[in-house]
Amino acid sequence: MRFLKIFVIVQILFYSESSFAQKSSLPIHWHHSNSDQGYFGVNTNQAYEYISNQKLSLKPVVVAVIDGDLDTNHEDLKSNLWVYTKPNKHYPEAVNGWNFLGTSNNTHITKVGTEAFREYKRLRPKYENTKISDWKKKQDIAEFNYFLQVKKDAKIQGYLNFFPIIKLTYEAFRLTDSTIKAQNLDGSALSIKDLANLKSDATTQEYIEAARRSSFRYAETTKWNDLYAFQVQEYQTAVKRIESLDDQSNPRYTIGDNIKSLGDKYYGNAVLVDSNSFHGTFVGGLIAADRHNEIGINGIADNAKLMGIRAVPDGDEFDKDIALSIRFAVDYGANIINMSFGKYYSPNSKWVTDAIKYAMRKNVIVVQAAGNDNKNLDTINSYPIKPAKIKKTKNSYLRIGASTSEGTKASFSNYGSKEVDFFAPGEKVTSTSTFDQYKTANGTSFSAPIVSGVAALVWGVYPELKAYEVVEILKRSAAKNHVAGLQNYAVTPGIVDAYQALLIAYEYVKK
Repeated sequence: MRFLKIFVIVQILFYSESSFAQKSSLPIHWHHSNSDQGYFGVNTNQAYEYISNQKLSLKPVVVAVIDGDLDTNHEDLKSNLWVYTKPNKHYPEAVNGWNFLGTSNNTHITKVGTEAFREYKRLRPKYENTKISDWKKKQDIAEFNYFLQVKKDAKIQGYLNFFPIIKLTYEAFRLTDSTIKAQNLDGSALSIKDLANLKSDATTQEYIEAARRSSFRYAETTKWNDLYAFQVQEYQTAVKRIESLDDQSNPRYTIGDNIKSLGDKYYGNAVLVDSNSFHGTFVGGLIAADRHNEIGINGIADNAKLMGIRAVPDGDEFDKDIALSIRFAVDYGANIINMSFGKYYSPNSKWVTDAIKYAMRKNVIVVQAAGNDNKNLDTINSYPIKPAKIKKTKNSYLRIGASTSEGTKASFSNYGSKEVDFFAPGEKVTSTSTFDQYKTANGTSFSAPIVSGVAALVWGVYPELKAYEVVEILKRSAAKNHVAGLQNYAVTPGIVDAYQALLIAYEYVKK
């Protein structure tokens, strides 16, 4: 999952609890409101009033967060964690969850690239520099066409075509930076506009002018050091991408399992926190941040217990890790599985689909984020895909789009009148970040856990319900909270409503 590209669009708003009001244009708990209160939230506040007035009790519900991290020491999460204390020879020390990205020496993989790029590299030795007429077998022709598609989506051709220009541009910037340093000028104060006054010998002067001309995309007030740092990064990225084409090494191999075998499943470690990631911790906070400690934020479900499962690196997740994470969650008692990730290529998608079906057969709800590319999922595959109907098993899978505080589809949210079930808040929502921090961010990644939280709340009040019944109830609550601005964007063009869900659930149990 590309956190900053596919499922998270982050506003850079790091702040402490005391600065929420100053930094956010919306109340930090707007997503708990309802439209009568001015914000199209999920009506959590009224739901808790109903629970209190009816003197209803809440049973614990375990919610597995399959993601990139979970800070189990966070001040606002540590009281609401799933805890496993039995001896476990297969997953030792799996007290609060498991890390399928971990190595035996307690390190873990981080950046892994896109699935399209991995698939391009896999097929490149066979199909690069060939044409379709070179292939006679149907299987080869189909694979060749697939190769062309992943090559396009991997965006490697742009690097190959323009690398000579990227290299020359980098050289111009490098020599310009050397000149600035040689003349004892302050690059942090020098702007692009000031480059016109920079003087050197004739040859270097040409490079300086080239650097200035190639900076037309930026404001003239942009500082040199910032611009140069970006140019270095762009060049290094291009070099790395091109050099990696013939490098068959894969960071995933450092874990030590057989990546091609689903049967080789006992690998990883118990390290759940990651200093380079906040995503899973943010997701967890929306579900189950402590509602009674008077710090930070309030989660949706008082009764939720978070099971952390790391399987989503910076890049597209591996199908094996996701499939085993789902099965781990089910086997260790999760009632709900939150999956705030996704991708557009999945070479072993059947492994994941079979795992989702396994969860559904075991009476587990699976909640999936729709994605952040403003794409119609009725026309393209986004993985994991919605499972087909299963014999003797009713649907307990949901795919969720992101809505705004005004009740419209978030501009980035994927949609689909067949593939997206309904919506939940996903723009400018505030939650927990790693190391006792808080953040405001956008993404369907955060709509999904809000739905997972509502599901946990309803199931906690009425534990006799089946998974598919809770899913039906959430859909019906969204239908009651129909919003005109969501028409044609989902099966049910509305926003999930916790209060309405409780009323509908009561109808189910009193039958």
